[in-house]
Amino acid sequence: MKMIQVKGEIKQGELKIKTPLEITDGEVDLIIVKQNQEVDEFEIMCQLGKENGYDSREKIMDLIQQVKLEMLEEKGRIK
Repeated sequence: MKMIQVKGEIKQGELKIKTPLEITDGEVDLIIVKQNQEVDEFEIMCQLGKENGYDSREKIMDLIQQVKLEMLEEKGRIK
């Protein structure tokens, strides 16, 4: 088994790559790794948390506890 790393491009569901010359024709197994170009929801939430002062483990745990209490109040389990 030989592993190589090349960059390719996907357009309209079709993958195009250029391989080194020493690769012969035949079937190959591919692993596609997409670089994250968009900020995902988790990263946005982390950034908002830091901007609002939740930059330490203690502050984050306090927020989680506060949310748990609010959820219990909404369900009528505590007052």
